[in-house]
Amino acid sequence: MKQFTITVYPEKKKVAASEGDVLLHALKEAGIRLPSPCGGQGTCGKCRVIVKGGRCHASASSHLRKEEIAQGYCLACLTLVEGDMEIEIPPESRAAAGAKILLEEKSVVQDKLVLGKWEIETRTHRVHVQLHPPRLDDPRSDIERLRADLLTKGFSGDRLHCSLSVLRKLSKVLRDGDWQLTVTLMDLMDGVEILDVQPGDQTQYHLGLAIDVGTTSVVIYLIDLLTGLVIESAADYNAQIECGEDVITRIIYARTSTGLKKLQQLVIGTINKLIKGILHRAGMSAEHIDCAVAAGNTTMIHLLLGIDPRYIRQEPYIPTISSVPPVKVAELGFEVNNHAYLYCLPAVASYVGGDITAGILTTGMHKENFLTLFIDIGTNGEIVLGNSDWLVSASCSAGPAFEGAGVLHGMRAAPGAIESVVIDQNTLEPHFSVICNLPPVGICGSGIIDAMAEMFLTGLLDRKGKIRGDIKIPRIRESEFGREYILAWAKDTDTKKDIVITEIDINNILRAKGAVYAGCSTLLKEMGLSIKDIEKFLIAGGFGHYLNIRNAVVIGLLPDIPYDRFRYLGNSSITGGHLALLSQKLWREAEHIARSTTYFELSTSTAFMNEYVAALFLPHTNTSLFPNVEATLRETMVTD
Repeated sequence: MKQFTITVYPEKKKVAASEGDVLLHALKEAGIRLPSPCGGQGTCGKCRVIVKGGRCHASASSHLRKEEIAQGYCLACLTLVEGDMEIEIPPESRAAAGAKILLEEKSVVQDKLVLGKWEIETRTHRVHVQLHPPRLDDPRSDIERLRADLLTKGFSGDRLHCSLSVLRKLSKVLRDGDWQLTVTLMDLMDGVEILDVQPGDQTQYHLGLAIDVGTTSVVIYLIDLLTGLVIESAADYNAQIECGEDVITRIIYARTSTGLKKLQQLVIGTINKLIKGILHRAGMSAEHIDCAVAAGNTTMIHLLLGIDPRYIRQEPYIPTISSVPPVKVAELGFEVNNHAYLYCLPAVASYVGGDITAGILTTGMHKENFLTLFIDIGTNGEIVLGNSDWLVSASCSAGPAFEGAGVLHGMRAAPGAIESVVIDQNTLEPHFSVICNLPPVGICGSGIIDAMAEMFLTGLLDRKGKIRGDIKIPRIRESEFGREYILAWAKDTDTKKDIVITEIDINNILRAKGAVYAGCSTLLKEMGLSIKDIEKFLIAGGFGHYLNIRNAVVIGLLPDIPYDRFRYLGNSSITGGHLALLSQKLWREAEHIARSTTYFELSTSTAFMNEYVAALFLPHTNTSLFPNVEATLRETMVTD
């Protein structure tokens, strides 16, 4: 097979490729990442490159404009290498690499610890033991001697388990430590297991990991199990993104011959990279980590464990496992203590995972009388409704539109992304802010919602999400993608192209917001309740942190209820993992939450489909559900 060289500008990096290779794959193999939310299927239009010269075969794409094609633009996933090539990666494709992940400076768990609201009761313990050396008149074996001492410390000797690997090293450790040793123990359902033995007193080092395994990102806390406090934290994008940005795309990818193995390796690689970084910054050793707790949606946990997730996608949507038994991290390839165990927070169902169980645990909504609606808005919109008497849950597929996919100039919240928009009521001119105050290269989810809301309130959009053609201003024009509104002129952008909002973009956001709102309203109606009955509305996740509540209500993403009922939670998944790591009582509480939460499958629900269709308008077909939005429209004298 012929071998060719691809020169990538502006770095002039040389990339090797074989004849017939997909350009996107060749670039990824060389460590050059391009955004590819669809997993390289050619449906998102984000992996743009400019071919400056050479031989290739680029398939046509409806995501590229005629003038872009004339300039050499193509999609890397639809381009086959046929010879040496020179390509340039444009600013809009590069911007994704700089995207940042919300990482809270301090876990809210620490506030509870400081206030003494609950006691630390970890699953693993480090115990310092001083044994009497054997004598002729005391010929007990080493393990019997250790069992007897642990019995005096409150650990039941009759239910003490010990692995062969520990027995093999015990005699040497005892004598190397002059009969002093540190025993690492783990509580089991039927007793206690000796995980490890080390010479001397090493009880001052007792660490754990709380891990949020998200579809988009991975967040890790390094936690001192003696104090419960976060020593270090880190976050990065889940490397599985190169195989697709949502769970369905990854489930499909996992069905390829090497797909499942690769997906597991990618997420384990992301985790190990973060562990290495936080240990280095903390000046700690991997040998100090005795336990880890992971929270993630059901598909992410399956992929983390290397379990085939295919049946999650097939009716009747059943996972292989919802409640995962403890797994030795050595089996997974975590670069920590070989004796450490990983615990995964239990899932409610295929599309309501352990991350949502963690969120419920964090909020305490399962112990309160208030009617609470909890929602995590991401590529999936997971919803939980209830109080101390009952909990019901559902999941609606919002897709990656809120993260920029399906939007012509959409991108993640990275430097250069337009993150907020205001449109002047009189001039219809936009004013926007850009992350890091750079020339804009695109627009992220929060900016898209702001733009839609402002366009609707100023009369640029009608209730169907169509840009009004009777308003004659330079920023509204016809294009091959339909009518569009120009947010930023080419001369002011980093891409030297106009940044626009198209009617196709708006339609994609309408579908995403419609799914989320319909999920909420369907759950409420199933329980004989209405929007006005909600007493607390809790919003979790990184996207929710940047969401403008007013504008989210205006477009009908969130219900029209008093603003003081809304509350941001931040990353409730990692917080719930932190809680479960430190308290066995709270771990059992999480297990109870998962068992007692009722799941409604919306994908086959006629009621959901009716609610969804009704929500595909601004803000909704039933305007009485949005009285405050309608009042604002009347004040601005907006008419269809």
